[in-house]
Amino acid sequence: MGRGAKAQKTTRSSLRSLGSLRPGAMPIAIDFGAGSLKVLQLAPGEPESLVSAGEILTPDDCLYDPAKRIRFQIEALPRLVKQCKFKTQRAVCAVPSPLLFCKHLQFQKSDEVSTQDMLDAALPAQVGCDASMLLTRHIEVELGSRAARSEVICFAAGRELVARLMHAIKAARLEPVGIHNEFTALLRAFAPTRAQGGADKSTLYIDLGRASTNVMIARAGRMLFARTIGFGGLHLDQAITAQLKCSLSQARQQRLALTSLAPAASSAGASDEAAANTEAPASAGEGGAPASPAAATVSRVTHQIDLSEPVEILVDEISMCLRYQKSLMPEQGVESVVFVGGESRHRPLCAEIARALRLPAQAGDPMTRIARTGAEACVDVDLSQAQPGWAVAMGMCLSPTDL
Repeated sequence: MGRGAKAQKTTRSSLRSLGSLRPGAMPIAIDFGAGSLKVLQLAPGEPESLVSAGEILTPDDCLYDPAKRIRFQIEALPRLVKQCKFKTQRAVCAVPSPLLFCKHLQFQKSDEVSTQDMLDAALPAQVGCDASMLLTRHIEVELGSRAARSEVICFAAGRELVARLMHAIKAARLEPVGIHNEFTALLRAFAPTRAQGGADKSTLYIDLGRASTNVMIARAGRMLFARTIGFGGLHLDQAITAQLKCSLSQARQQRLALTSLAPAASSAGASDEAAANTEAPASAGEGGAPASPAAATVSRVTHQIDLSEPVEILVDEISMCLRYQKSLMPEQGVESVVFVGGESRHRPLCAEIARALRLPAQAGDPMTRIARTGAEACVDVDLSQAQPGWAVAMGMCLSPTDL
């Protein structure tokens, strides 16, 4: 028996051993994100209500190594689950985007060969391994009956990785009942908003993460485009580290304190601030003393930071996504952008991207519609503040179990 056949048999055996799919409470969502490990459970209702949530941040020394990061999160999962007061043992998770193959493929339409068979034939050349070693799912983009070719968004993950995640969930004394990708979970998180209008408009969703950025275009609840860009907040922090010769954590603090990403704009803001201080000298140090040396140092350091080039790289990648989707569906151009993900809490970054794309933008936080009493068990999570980084976890809670 070949290696691929053995891997496929092992994974199928693992999935059969997961136990029965018992109806009841909504499942626990487990999000193996780059910036943190998140767990969330909601209770059904109109709207859904919070049961419990917990989060463990990823240490800086694990950010650069996806394998080390997953190992840390798998080891931390049982402790986090134990701290949260969940009302079920059923759990779902998402394959981390940096470890997920996501690509648009085109095939000649055929009534004799299924799309899955065509994917199985094309994937070995795309991924570099036998199709039997992968767990694949796909979404067919609706291009119209006149299109000669079909557009397919393919998602694939190694069976060994999927089995490892399933076993990690079982090690936390939970019952795995579903596995998703971050794109479909994100789409599910915003599905309720379609009833509020705008269902016939194409929307660009930008999920700004710590290690990568997910770009998705959807219309009326249908996914039209999906791509993972290997660029996130970590890369911006690395740029600051190179400019200031500081640690990664210091670079992140400096970046989140920025009100502008370019020195020229920062200088203009500094001039306005200086003018304000001149008009109101009482706002200086105690007794009218000048501002402290520490504050002046922070101001000077902030003005040395220039993130215009890395942000331009990210904007160029997103623009290519928009052009590709426009070439497929010229009549369905994107009309707005929604920012989600943990890094979208930095408003100047989102504002700069939206300005460069020339699209009206808004912050997306589907957690705001979740009912809360304030007495729920929340581990290192402050849900009184905007939490756009929880969109994927919420979408998994609302997704059907599929194992």
